[in-house]
Formats: sequence, C-alpha cells, structure tokens
Amino acid sequence: MSSKRKIPINNNSAENSSESAAQQQRDKELEETNAVPPEVFSESPEEADIVTESTAEEVLPDDIRILKERCEQAEKRAEEEHDNFLRTLADFTNYRRRAREELEQVRKFATEDFIIRLLPILDNFERAIKAAEETENFDSLHGGVILILRQLRELLAKEGVEPIKAVGEKFDPMKHEAVARIDTTEYPDETIIEEVRTGYTMNGRVIRPSAVKVAHHPVSDGQN
Repeated sequence: MSSKRKIPINNNSAENSSESAAQQQRDKELEETNAVPPEVFSESPEEADIVTESTAEEVLPDDIRILKERCEQAEKRAEEEHDNFLRTLADFTNYRRRAREELEQVRKFATEDFIIRLLPILDNFERAIKAAEETENFDSLHGGVILILRQLRELLAKEGVEPIKAVGEKFDPMKHEAVARIDTTEYPDETIIEEVRTGYTMNGRVIRPSAVKVAHHPVSDGQN
C-alpha cells in the first residue's frame, strides 16, 4: 500500500501574492488617471505662491483681461481729464484777474478825455476872477462868467448831456421833482411855474430830475 505524502501549505506565500496583486491594481489605477501622489510635490508654500503669481496672467480668461485693460485705459483718461480741468481752472482764474484789473483801469481813466476838455474852462474861470479882482469891474466879470457857462454847456452837449425843459411844461414825475405846489389859477393845473434846479438827461436818460414848483388849483368849498 502506497503511502500518501502531505504537501505543506505556505500561508505567507499566499498573503504575499495577494498584496502584490493589490499593488499592481493600485499602480494601474494611477496610470489610468494620471494621478500623481502628493509626495512628488516638493516645493515649499513660498515657491507655490511665486508660481501662482507668475502664471496669473496666463490663467485669466480673455473677458477679464479685456476688462482690466479697459479699466486701466479709463483710469488714464480720468487722470488726463483731471489735469486738463486743473489747467483750465488756472487759466480761467488768471483771466478773471486780468479782466478785473483792466476794468479797474477803465474806471479810473474813463473820464480822462472829458477832464482834459474841461480844464480850459477852468482856466477861463480863474482868469475871469483874477481880472475882476484887478479891475474891480463887475461887468467884465459878468461877461466872463457868461462866456464860461456857454463853453461848459457846449462841452456837456458834446457828451450827450442836455438840460430838461421845465418852466411852462406839464409836470412829469419821470423828469421833474416837485419841491412845492403853489395854489393858483393863473396857470393850468400841474403846470411848472418855476425851476429851482436844472435837470439833465444824458443820451436821452434822466441823470438828474429838475427841481420845480408846480401850479395847483385849489379845491373850491362847494366841491367834495
């Protein structure tokens, strides 16, 4: 009778075979998914930040990049417009200052020509008074004053200054100023009977009303 030989079973070998198969399966899965184990990344956090910053422009979408460019252009235009505004404001301030100075000069010397033409009349006044003192001749003084008055009126007329008619005219509050009302029936009611001070117009505009006395018809006792 033949004897049966028992073959011992090595449990360690079976376990090794199982682990090897599992490792092969994991390697296959890694190859299929192109997965890289975390341990292959060796850079520090600082190096990772540098990489992120250097590639930021590359990973921006086109629309965001365009929007950024437009913002930069708008900011540049805003700075240019602000500079233009400041320059314009400075120019306008200088213009106002020059205009104010020129206007002040005009005001100071606006009557220069008139004063120059008035001086000869003043000279005649002084000569008339001096002659009257030397000769003690009233008629000579009177004649000189009349001549000077005529010259002065002619000068004023050249400037558009004319006397306002008063005596015999109907009272006009736009041209006359009543300083008194005289009760009388010798003149029509509201008629100017005396001029206290001459009024004048300049180029048709009243610059001083005439001071006058006006006739006024008194109300009879029988009237209400």
